[in-house]
Amino acid sequence: MLLITGAAGQLGKAALERCGRLGIEFVSADRSELDITDKASAEKFVEERGVDCILNCAAYTAVDAAEDNIGDAYAVNAYAPHCLASLGVPLIHVSTDYVFDGRASTPYETDSATNPLSVYGLSKRAGETALLESGASGLIVRTAWVYSARPAAKNFLNTMKRLASSRDEVRVVNDQKGAPTLADDLADALLRLYMKGAHRERMRVLHFTNAGECSWFDFASAIIARMNPSCRVTPIKTADYPTKAVRPAYSVLSLRSLADYGIEPRNWRDALESTYQD
Repeated sequence: MLLITGAAGQLGKAALERCGRLGIEFVSADRSELDITDKASAEKFVEERGVDCILNCAAYTAVDAAEDNIGDAYAVNAYAPHCLASLGVPLIHVSTDYVFDGRASTPYETDSATNPLSVYGLSKRAGETALLESGASGLIVRTAWVYSARPAAKNFLNTMKRLASSRDEVRVVNDQKGAPTLADDLADALLRLYMKGAHRERMRVLHFTNAGECSWFDFASAIIARMNPSCRVTPIKTADYPTKAVRPAYSVLSLRSLADYGIEPRNWRDALESTYQD
């Protein structure tokens, strides 16, 4: 029985849908049903439902808010993974490109040195460290720039769609590079890893994003070209759009770690195009 935490989020919802299609027996929980920072409660939940693996999609992802809510960020991103790893069942945990400082110019490998620039990144790295030192079986899967086409999801795709429908011009940062990742593709990869039994191995780090790289400006241009070609997309610098938390300027992740499991992510443009075909 697979337990999916963070079931109300865009990744959790994608995982739930795919479990049904793949015939995976699962139970799900969001924070109203399970407090993953309460070991006794989590232990009882796991034992009563016969859980043999946890897919942890829960995270504190409000990057800027984390700068002022350090305790909340660390509780969910660092202590909760530590708590889940102590339950005696394998764990597949989702992490982030924010563990890197973005000063590289080639894709980050799974063993590249980490150096988070924000509270969010620091809290996620603390969660990774706790898992790697726990002795538990499982996987840490770093990803980046996750989005979903589900209307209620708060993400870059839906923000650009909304702005393109109401503005003549949208200004978007052009000096941050990464790889957009469709939540559905990420969920599919996580579940394929589960079905292959990768979670039974000693805890290791993998990377998954859609293939290729682009800037936020490139991503926005691709979205808006489909939505409203008359809307002008103007490139700006990060300095022109100040945020409380520092973002890594380059966060492309190397995908070579996936070769061990026969997983080949499709290009980010193909993944984006698929969201218009349903």
